[in-house]
Amino acid sequence: MKKQRMALVMNKTDKMKKKRIIAALCAIFALVPASLAPEESRTGNTAGNTAGVMLSAGNTGSYKLVERSDWSRYDNGKYRGHVYREVRASITPEENRGARVYRGNFIVLEETLRNMESSARGVDDVIPVQFTLEQDGSVTIEDDRGFPSLRGFPAFPAAAVRPGDRWTARGVRAVDPLNQGQMVPVPIIAEYEYRGTELYRDTPVHRITAVYASRYQGGPRAAPEGETFTAVQGSHTVDILLRVSDGLPLMMRDTLDETYTWAGGSTVRFRGFTLTFGEGTIPLNRDVVIARLGGALNRREPGGTGATAPTAASPGAAPPAATRPALPAPSALPPEANIDVAPVPEGVRLTLRDLRFVPDSDELLPEEQGRLDLIAAALRAVPDRSFLVEGHTAAVGRTEGEMTLSLRRAERITGELARRGIPADRFMYKGWGGTKPVASNTDEAGRARNRRVEITILE
Repeated sequence: MKKQRMALVMNKTDKMKKKRIIAALCAIFALVPASLAPEESRTGNTAGNTAGVMLSAGNTGSYKLVERSDWSRYDNGKYRGHVYREVRASITPEENRGARVYRGNFIVLEETLRNMESSARGVDDVIPVQFTLEQDGSVTIEDDRGFPSLRGFPAFPAAAVRPGDRWTARGVRAVDPLNQGQMVPVPIIAEYEYRGTELYRDTPVHRITAVYASRYQGGPRAAPEGETFTAVQGSHTVDILLRVSDGLPLMMRDTLDETYTWAGGSTVRFRGFTLTFGEGTIPLNRDVVIARLGGALNRREPGGTGATAPTAASPGAAPPAATRPALPAPSALPPEANIDVAPVPEGVRLTLRDLRFVPDSDELLPEEQGRLDLIAAALRAVPDRSFLVEGHTAAVGRTEGEMTLSLRRAERITGELARRGIPADRFMYKGWGGTKPVASNTDEAGRARNRRVEITILE
């Protein structure tokens, strides 16, 4: 099997440099693991190896990843504190002229304490990702912003393996340790060992261990104006669990100790671990979800000419054709609701126009309570999905205040919906200020359109 070739596209536009991206040390599963080239080694219990297992991360369909990091940080040798971070991803593959295209989003959550899982979570960034696996095995990442950060890892041999077999393979990590928006590709050579099969949460899995060292010396040219590091040294020990039935990566634990050095001699060291969990998902059926939302927003009851209630096992999935009811048209929403519903790459989005707050405040006016009741009823029609609530303001020249206000309003809407019976841990929220206008800010009509809250039912 030919070695897969990674095409690392580094986008260094001014926009990217200004954008705060958290991709440093993110041990996201590579969705397209590499195979060994003939020159790369494989050793171990190979004598008389007529039986064994083939390792590969197959075409597992849509799935989600959750990565949780717990690191200690040291600046110039002095302990600075703990870093807690979470990244969530939802990836969906599709075929396109013989190539396999992966699309999704990486949602980077703000640093939080470990016992806040039951609360709504603030979002630091939402990063769209698209990459293509060509027929020849090469991979191209569109508008590369560092996700997935591991490319060609984990890698599996072309031949069957038995417990104790070892092999090595090359890969690449995209790193940005201080979130400066400038990704640096760091080559790695990982050494793997197959440990055999076991049960993980009652599921048969293959266990693989991998170790690799970080040895990177970029030189002065790697640090224009001191924006990024010039060297990195460290080690990673990784435990990997693949589901036996289809090769889906279920869990990976990366224990790391890594030090970055800048041109002036300053250093930042991270020690700790990153846990990554994967699970298969049923793709969001946008047409059915939009129909359910339309029914709920029109106060229609499930059944009849409305949408059927979804089951917990198949959120957003279409019912069999023989039992599928007539679905209400999404355009039938009452105009006075000021709610737009539309499919978007991330899932399905509700845009709440003309939400009335006390000026320069996150306090909703009393007349909005009925509309929030309506929205909560609509979201309850789509169980087992996460919601991203995003606040937007008009841009009138007060950038910092606009950003703060939009965040507070997004958080307030999240709290109001949770108070109406939707579990808080299904919500994430983000404020964008006036950075994502949908109309001109030169007149009041345009500014009114830009003042909005968007709720996305995530893929």
